[in-house]
Amino acid sequence: MATTATVKAIGPQALSPDEPILILFDETATDSLQQIAVIQQFQAPLTGLALKAGSTLKIDDQVYTVAYAGPLVDQNLTTIGHATLYFTAVPAKPLANGVYLAPTRLPKLKVGSILTYEP
Repeated sequence: MATTATVKAIGPQALSPDEPILILFDETATDSLQQIAVIQQFQAPLTGLALKAGSTLKIDDQVYTVAYAGPLVDQNLTTIGHATLYFTAVPAKPLANGVYLAPTRLPKLKVGSILTYEP
């Protein structure tokens, strides 16, 4: 079952053309984290998302396939709305809180963008 979230804020240091990464948190993020993060608000309480290779993440009309989802992703998304999205190939040692996505290009993102997680 798909889970959706809305982008509520984009920190001033959250987007960089040199770093193909998005750091997601929910509204409980500290002020310092909000500077570097994309703040998302889930439409309903998040339970049992279970992202894995082959899952999809749709950001507005842009569809990404999960190449790898670390073992901490589901727990972190459920508790604090946190995941780090990497728009890169999966490295030899992927990060435990990382979601590696293909294609490897940053999405166009704005306040109000809709993220749809499909396990």
